[in-house]
Amino acid sequence: MPFLYRQFRQRLLKIAAVGAVALALLPLLSSCEFSGSSAPGGRYDLPYADFEISGTVIDDLGQPVQGIRVYYVDPIYGSWYYDTHPDGTFYLEGTFTPSSSIMLGTFDLGDGQNWYDYQDATLSVQLDLVEEPDDDDDAWFQGVYAAHNVQIQIFRNMDI
Repeated sequence: MPFLYRQFRQRLLKIAAVGAVALALLPLLSSCEFSGSSAPGGRYDLPYADFEISGTVIDDLGQPVQGIRVYYVDPIYGSWYYDTHPDGTFYLEGTFTPSSSIMLGTFDLGDGQNWYDYQDATLSVQLDLVEEPDDDDDAWFQGVYAAHNVQIQIFRNMDI
């Protein structure tokens, strides 16, 4: 009888162990990792929007400055930059995490035009929603945001 009792006890422990593992895995099995997300087509994405920003980089005397890189870095969708024209104008566009503002940065390219004469600068730019998403668009697409006629003022580097 002790042999049957031991065998019964071992089977009971195995069943309990399998049940405990199944119970522990139940949340994982019912999660979206296996069943698909609630997004269209079961995809995993994040909201995104397009942006357009245009303007001019000027110095402390109000004169346009060429050879300045204007850039934006989105932690999810990457970096975009544009180097100013001789008249100081820039046009920056890309994809970003939807927001009502965007932080632009500048730095002097030092490529023979300015010789690193200008300090780096940052500017928070307010964006307006200029184009709502269409019914045909991806469900994650939030539209197009823009800001035009932005002026970024930079100052000469006095350490040089």
